[in-house]
Amino acid sequence: MSLDAIDAVDWSAIPNPTWHRCDEPERVAHALRLLTVSTTANETGDAASLLADGGFVCGHAAMVFPAAHAATPILLDLVEHGQRPRIKEAALGLLADALGYFPTAGHNRVNTPYGTDIPLCCAIARLIRGRRSALLAHGNRGKRLLAEAELHWRMTIDETELQPDGTLTALATLEGTPFQTPGEAEFHSPLSERPSAFVWIEALTADVSGTACIQLGHIPYETLPGSVLYPAECGRREH
Repeated sequence: MSLDAIDAVDWSAIPNPTWHRCDEPERVAHALRLLTVSTTANETGDAASLLADGGFVCGHAAMVFPAAHAATPILLDLVEHGQRPRIKEAALGLLADALGYFPTAGHNRVNTPYGTDIPLCCAIARLIRGRRSALLAHGNRGKRLLAEAELHWRMTIDETELQPDGTLTALATLEGTPFQTPGEAEFHSPLSERPSAFVWIEALTADVSGTACIQLGHIPYETLPGSVLYPAECGRREH
């Protein structure tokens, strides 16, 4: 299954921020294939090292590349269905690096099926949150990765009510963990392909289902249902 998923990605369409050959996305695809079919500890280690040394992440610089987003579902497949425990453990470690490292300047956003110009860390985190059951099966390492992914929250606005003072009360759906307020968020409107503004979330209450009520400061754009908020610091996250 992972080999088919690797072949389904147009790796040549993914940018290489450094232009170095060792950081080419096609090299990431090659390393993922080697990791998937590895049978010995040396083979697994060599494949993981290829991914850790460029194109996917650069370990010594704590840098993550755009190809990491395309590689994340494949690594999650390996965490769940890898042929050997060492493959699963290697995939888990690489996912932690991809989420924890910083993107290269000018390449900190990706396009996804649910929106364009999404902060890279938030897009990776959403994929990780979607495989919760598989990660919980890996004990503390899986739990730590999920806990980190929960910090890269995503909030979709469902209903809004303008207040007399110009602030906005909204009902929303929260993915991720509730966060401290006040805090700054990046505002994505369904009317625009790019982030429209930064807004202040003055207050937040949320239940365990993710249903949330938020109080927003003044917003210079129309806030329609389907608008999405991300942590402002994620949109500014660059190496």
